[in-house]
Amino acid sequence: MWAQVRAQVRRRVHSVAASWGLVREGDRGPSLELRLSECVWFSVFTALCALAPGPLSLGVLRLIAGIGLGAIVPAASALTMEYATPRHRTLAYTLMLSGVPMGGVISALVGIPVLPRFGWQAMFVIALAPALAALPFVWRKLPESVVFLAARGRSGEAKALARRLGVAMPEAVGQSRREGGLFRRGYVRASILFAAATSCGLLAWFGLATWLPGIMRASGYDLGSSLVFLLVLNLGAIAGSVFIAMATDRWGSKLVVVLTYVGMAVALMALFIRLPQGPLLVAIAFAGVGGHGGQILINAYVGKSYPASHRASALGWTLGLGRIGTVVGPTLIGWIVSGQDGRLAFTVFAVTAVAAAVLLLFIPRTPVLEEPELVLQEPGNRNPVGTPTATTKNGSS
Repeated sequence: MWAQVRAQVRRRVHSVAASWGLVREGDRGPSLELRLSECVWFSVFTALCALAPGPLSLGVLRLIAGIGLGAIVPAASALTMEYATPRHRTLAYTLMLSGVPMGGVISALVGIPVLPRFGWQAMFVIALAPALAALPFVWRKLPESVVFLAARGRSGEAKALARRLGVAMPEAVGQSRREGGLFRRGYVRASILFAAATSCGLLAWFGLATWLPGIMRASGYDLGSSLVFLLVLNLGAIAGSVFIAMATDRWGSKLVVVLTYVGMAVALMALFIRLPQGPLLVAIAFAGVGGHGGQILINAYVGKSYPASHRASALGWTLGLGRIGTVVGPTLIGWIVSGQDGRLAFTVFAVTAVAAAVLLLFIPRTPVLEEPELVLQEPGNRNPVGTPTATTKNGSS
């Protein structure tokens, strides 16, 4: 029995480490069963936070829950990139990751009546409800990864699934392993700069999303108004991210993501000024567009810049190192809000947004961006199903 438990723990730790880019999972990737188990892991330990007797135990439970979350995002991102139509890949990815600010919107709406009456513990208990509602449906409907099936020698299943969903079969496992990892020639500078830009972007976004109510309360607003500002931030993130994703599919990842972070910096500097209610809400919404939308575009840019067999590892490396920003940002802003004018935090966010834009400017085109991508024609098109068609990375045939 204990041998089975140890095997499951090793398997989980290896999967999480691979999702963070710390070990070579390469072509195999985590299975659908393991990806869903990470969702359960994150949801259960989040709900257990309601039982924490003090700050230390709460921090430990949040850390354990974060291990599951750290594996979910790269795995879900890679699967979305694998199955999305190349021409609309950024838009599909944006719609998938918009679940994050949608959760923020729901959390703010629920928190307005729940927090004053039942306290913060109730919010952690309520957080278990989405998992209980969604996981059975996801288990039945979400397909396995073609890359995973092919790497495990289940080529018949992989070919059938690829034909049904209209995607190309991945390259051979042996060939992918010989290509090397994320730091081989042609990719090393991009890997470093992607991680650095993500760290800056997440510092600005997580710091803003975490401390916006506190900053606004320190500026003289009450708790209810501060939660409304958080709601506007997340609504702006959802709506604006869809528009910039469509712009990316049309004009390319680098140009749009750089302009997105520049726009975020302008909106944040406007927040440093005491604005009337209307312009204030507009600036907060635009800051949400830049923070969430910019990170989505970085992730999508990463997904396009690496072959499918290394996509999850690349996203894991980028987001894993970028998590430094999620730790530094809220901590730094907490210190600023507690000791000085909270609006100084907007200047810090603006500087990190500009830093992200500058780093992204220097990211080179990787070899995979110069190669045509094979997709399978869908039923009803001129070519029969299963006939490969060359498509460039920007979606033009």
